[in-house]
Amino acid sequence: MARSDAVSAVSGELFRDGWSKIRGGAGAQARRQKQLTRAARGHSPAIFKPVKQGGCRTRSQLSGQLSYVGTKASHIIDSRGVHDGSGPLTEQQINDIADRFSGNWNERFSPKLGHTTHMIMAFPIGTKGEDVRDMAGEVCEQFFMQEGQQFDYIVAIHEDRAHPHAHVILNRRSAEGELFYLGRDHHFNYDDFRQAMVEAGERHGVRLEASRRVDRGVASYSPNKSEVYRAKEEGREPQARERVGPDLDRALADIASTAELYRSLAVEATAENREGVANALNRAAALLGRGEPLEPDGEIYMAETQTFDELRSDFSDLATQAEAKARTLAPDRRASFERELSDIYASVSRSETYKNAPTETGIYAENNINREAIGRLEEADTRAQIESALEGTGISADAVAARVEAGANSEALERQWLTDDIRQIAEHDGLDLSRAEDQQIAVDRLDAVHVQLGEALYEADVLRDSGVSDADAELVEQGDAASPTASVLAAMRQDSARDPFASDNERDAYRAEIESGLDEDQIEDLRHGSDEALAEVSDDRLDRLYAAKAYLQTDAATAEGEVMQEINNEIANEEVDAARLRHSATDTEKGQTHG
Repeated sequence: MARSDAVSAVSGELFRDGWSKIRGGAGAQARRQKQLTRAARGHSPAIFKPVKQGGCRTRSQLSGQLSYVGTKASHIIDSRGVHDGSGPLTEQQINDIADRFSGNWNERFSPKLGHTTHMIMAFPIGTKGEDVRDMAGEVCEQFFMQEGQQFDYIVAIHEDRAHPHAHVILNRRSAEGELFYLGRDHHFNYDDFRQAMVEAGERHGVRLEASRRVDRGVASYSPNKSEVYRAKEEGREPQARERVGPDLDRALADIASTAELYRSLAVEATAENREGVANALNRAAALLGRGEPLEPDGEIYMAETQTFDELRSDFSDLATQAEAKARTLAPDRRASFERELSDIYASVSRSETYKNAPTETGIYAENNINREAIGRLEEADTRAQIESALEGTGISADAVAARVEAGANSEALERQWLTDDIRQIAEHDGLDLSRAEDQQIAVDRLDAVHVQLGEALYEADVLRDSGVSDADAELVEQGDAASPTASVLAAMRQDSARDPFASDNERDAYRAEIESGLDEDQIEDLRHGSDEALAEVSDDRLDRLYAAKAYLQTDAATAEGEVMQEINNEIANEEVDAARLRHSATDTEKGQTHG
């Protein structure tokens, strides 16, 4: 089967950081750099997390949950304003809220994750309770009180621990009928909530940042729930989950890249005479270079106007406006405008994709386009072949011709155009690009389209290389019989939600093969959800999680329950990361959902 070399090369990156948030633009780069600057200056991480198994299915459960969060509250926020004010909630108030929430539930509809969602926003030690109330209230109003998104919720502020925090109990069904869920690529997602916390912090003078763990030099995963409980019982600090194999290599590479970015930002800050910022950024680069993580400096409230952050924010806003303008242009004008933007971004961006050349044989790649024959794009025969290749895809022939004429001068711009092609295919065919299987369908369709376009444009002498290769020549012989573990992993990679076993014999064979390579302690760890016990099975964490889930499914005692739910949540997170690594212009699957 013929394949497009360029699509094969780039599709491995197109979904690396997720789908719906394209992160190739300078606006996104500037927003990330703004968070890095905050982290370097010692701002505290904005902590936002859903409570696993936090959804309530009955009024009784909701009443108990409201009692827990409401009777310890120093401040209460009610979306309807009925119970706003100082806490704690009285028994009568708790009953009133429980009646109000449950009165809107459909008795015939029982969501798997419950009728409510429980979320927590945590703030730095020493933050005033009134500020926590105001910041949490602003974040909730931003997401849950907008036109078309009216949700009922209660916020309870707790100051009984070192970190003051806000409990949010949300009635999942909005007034408009939308069912709330959190997903990495949904309009309700982790990153947006954390960013909103940072912005609310700015308004109240609280120093927060929303960088990633690896941006702060932390190469490990956070401890899982079972480790937190074990550590509490044993009176020790929870141990982070170490990355291994390719996961560790990628994290260390990200940290090294971030250290270089800190150094680059320090140069920019010096040029702007922001000596304090430059020193902080240089210190951050040095720490990451030595393999040490960044730590908050303990300062909670801002002491000075953050002019360098504002400068970066201004550029972010301008870049966002420019990208929005590009989307409004006609296809034949848009490509040249995007090419101009790419030239500008290359001069200011620290992203490697703006510095790297596009693929050698892509139809949009500048170095593969024969400028002397570019006029043949207007010839009737060439135009007819372009339109024929694009028939039934939703991709505009004008857009393709304009892109070939303009030529992608960077890896970033080529990916951007390929990403747009995939989006058009998905919209035309009704594909959901938050689903891995639909992503692959779209990529395969794009591959076939670019094969046809590559051959047509090569025949017209517009391209120097068609970029088409025979994929069959790349196939390798497979063994006659796969091991039980290999068969299970293959099935799980196709659909991790399905039972990978066709019979009890397959189930028993898999369990026996897994246990044959483990000692008793490792088997016990595996039964408690630790994928690290399967280090010999695979150095890829997602495969280990698949293997762990399948193992739990071999025994009715472990096939359901909290451990299985935690494994499913971890798989959802890792499938997001796997999609990022497979396919990159973006921040993936519909992602993990929570109740």
